[in-house]
Amino acid sequence: MIRLTAVLLAVLGVAAPLFAQDASLATAQRIPLPEFKKLQTENKVLVIDVRDPQSFAAGHIPGARSIPLGSLLDPARMAELKATPQQIVLYCA
Repeated sequence: MIRLTAVLLAVLGVAAPLFAQDASLATAQRIPLPEFKKLQTENKVLVIDVRDPQSFAAGHIPGARSIPLGSLLDPARMAELKATPQQIVLYCA
């Protein structure tokens, strides 16, 4: 099971189709920014930017990896995410 600590996609209403495809995403939680910063500083999270590559190139959270939303559920990507020992934080803004 993928450990999703925070999913900020729901704020923009784009997460519903994603949640419908993977039950583990439906249990994701949101976390406050100070808690996120603490976890990131302690290297306890893998940060995934789900925006398009152009938006990622224009600016992103330091250390974030770019996995556009449309490719997030690709079997190879899912295997990659399941293999990480860290909790996963997705963001889109």
